[in-house]
Amino acid sequence: MSKYVGAWAIYDEDYTEGLDVAFSRYKEAGIQRIMYGGVAHSFSVHQEHYTDTCIDPMLEIDYEAANGDQFGTKCHLINSDITEVRKLAASYNIDIGLNITPGVSEPIIAKHPDLAVEDIEGRKSNHWMCPSNPDVRAYFNGRIEDIISNNAGIKEIELDVVGLDFYDPQVVPDWVLPELYPLRQLAIGNCFCKHCTEMAEKNGIDVNTLKPIIRSLYKEATTLTYDKFTDLSILYRGVFDIVRIFLKYPILLDWLKHRASVVGSFVNEVNKKVKAIDPSILISSDLVAPSFSWALGQIYADQPLFSDITKLMFYHKRIGAFESKPLRKIQVEIPEIADKEILDQYYRLKGFSGPDSMNELSEKGLDVENVYYETRKAKIEVGDNHKIVVGLVGDQPATAKDVEEAVLMAHKGGADGYCLHLWYGNAPKENILAFGNMLKKIGEIE
Repeated sequence: MSKYVGAWAIYDEDYTEGLDVAFSRYKEAGIQRIMYGGVAHSFSVHQEHYTDTCIDPMLEIDYEAANGDQFGTKCHLINSDITEVRKLAASYNIDIGLNITPGVSEPIIAKHPDLAVEDIEGRKSNHWMCPSNPDVRAYFNGRIEDIISNNAGIKEIELDVVGLDFYDPQVVPDWVLPELYPLRQLAIGNCFCKHCTEMAEKNGIDVNTLKPIIRSLYKEATTLTYDKFTDLSILYRGVFDIVRIFLKYPILLDWLKHRASVVGSFVNEVNKKVKAIDPSILISSDLVAPSFSWALGQIYADQPLFSDITKLMFYHKRIGAFESKPLRKIQVEIPEIADKEILDQYYRLKGFSGPDSMNELSEKGLDVENVYYETRKAKIEVGDNHKIVVGLVGDQPATAKDVEEAVLMAHKGGADGYCLHLWYGNAPKENILAFGNMLKKIGEIE
């Protein structure tokens, strides 16, 4: 594979500007691969591929055509002739891949609440579907099979954040309740639906022993007092401290491994399905940063087993806006907690560096050096024979200089490719050109 240079772009923005203008800019920046958010919904539906699932693909397609999603409108995308769009892109030496998000769908869960992730208290997620549910697996396998069987020339299928959690950590919804760190990440975010429970028992986990432990930790994490916060901040100051909780509750480590096995088996199932149809199609998988990917069941070291490319999503200028949301919710419930206190704990646990102010974290994000560390960490985990494509921020508040610095840090970290993130909308056009200019400057592209 030649050097991977791509972008996560918004079709409706490109359509409004003019596809020729947008494609010309991408070509100038050296971008050869485009992943449009929601592109899976632009392909026709052939119902024979969905006989093993209760999910009707038109449910999500009709919803996004009318309402879009958290990344904006999808009207032009869904109503365009995607075959003609792909042909036009190809004339600019750009390939439009198949991005599919096997997890998040509020309209599907509203129609089929039994498909949702379920926490220890029996609450169901409003939008996260459980990847161990047979209907969920059959739906996404059917959708992928439908698209690649009826549309020639698809070169890459990108699985966007296959994970297991109660909510999407990159887009923290308003309905998420505050829970103290790090107990949520260590134990609580997993799923206790009947399918996950059955799978856990098959994996040798004594679920009846586990549940009281999770309930106890959940109660501790939701005891929202200043004393409890300070106790946990003292008890867990770093990685070595975390080991004690596994020594005290060794079953938790099995539980985290189980979460990873659910996610890994889902991706592996897709991989086998695709390769049986067309072995040349690349399977790429989008993962959050290695520092906390395990909390979703995403294990970098396992990626070579079932994917061709791993895409590390680390938008350092934007991540603060997401990561600060659950922290602020804690502060609302415990106003005595100063910004520096809660951020000190956050940075220690995740190994990040950034500002001491919550406003600054939200508005300016993390230090760019974190791009280097997360890239290097990911590359060491997967090994030399597996490709790490680093997803970098291109959206506001990132400037052209921010993009250039991020490209340089990813390059120093050993990136095998680069992908510019534009999905949050209204990204400055100069950021796209800065992305390509820096890649040319450091010799990654001509």
